[in-house]
Amino acid sequence: MKKPLKYIISILSLIILVALFIGCKLTDLRPQGYEYPNNIEKAKYLLEEMGKAHQIEKWNDIETYNVIFEDEFYGFLGERTHGFKEQKMEFSLNYIPKTFDGQLKILNGKEKSEIWGIQSGNTYRLDEKGNLKVEENKNMKFYIPTYQYFIEFPSRIQEATAIDYLGTKMINGAKAEGIIASWNTVEPQNDLDQYVIWIDAISKRIIKIAYTVRDKYRFVSGVAHYQDYKEYNGIILPSTMPVESNLLKKGFLHKMSIVDFKINQLDRELLLPIK
Repeated sequence: MKKPLKYIISILSLIILVALFIGCKLTDLRPQGYEYPNNIEKAKYLLEEMGKAHQIEKWNDIETYNVIFEDEFYGFLGERTHGFKEQKMEFSLNYIPKTFDGQLKILNGKEKSEIWGIQSGNTYRLDEKGNLKVEENKNMKFYIPTYQYFIEFPSRIQEATAIDYLGTKMINGAKAEGIIASWNTVEPQNDLDQYVIWIDAISKRIIKIAYTVRDKYRFVSGVAHYQDYKEYNGIILPSTMPVESNLLKKGFLHKMSIVDFKINQLDRELLLPIK
């Protein structure tokens, strides 16, 4: 009886959650009182300086890379926002930079040794013998490219076509400068995300990123804190990225962690198995 009861409670909680937000407007990350444009040139300068501080030019020398990655989800809501079997997951991630092609191998728990990948928007699974099966998996379709985007964010956000300066504020005792970034317009859009990036005024490294989640829920936004930076052969990466959500009044929804980072461990073609 325990499993059916737990299942019913989970379904009811999701129904309540959806009911609370149904009909809500698109989440809008523009600050109250903000008017576009504020200072576009300063925003462009800050974005470039942030890229230099994160040494994003080093990505040009990388064919593929491997990341040992952890994601730990917290509490009742955290448990219901992912499709994995464990609350704390460990992965080996392999990616082709500047694409959305990659593979995720689960390193712990009930799904240990499972390998999933995404190529050109199609998810697939590799069995223990390496045999390929193209198989739709919404969870992997979301998480594999999402993890990649957070890892490569300082480089990838340089592609934004609509940016503006938001001013300064103190974050954890450090002066930070903010920019808003999106594509086409900084206004909320159905199919394109908004980002607000807070950059340390001295080091020019990212302190935190507020973001929307348009491809999952139009009403959801999050804040990822970039902490404990470490250098891997010139690539500057945060060791921990605790994530807040507008679904929670306080605390973190989950925490992503980069345990290790290595370049060119796999041939590029191995990450493009769908012919």
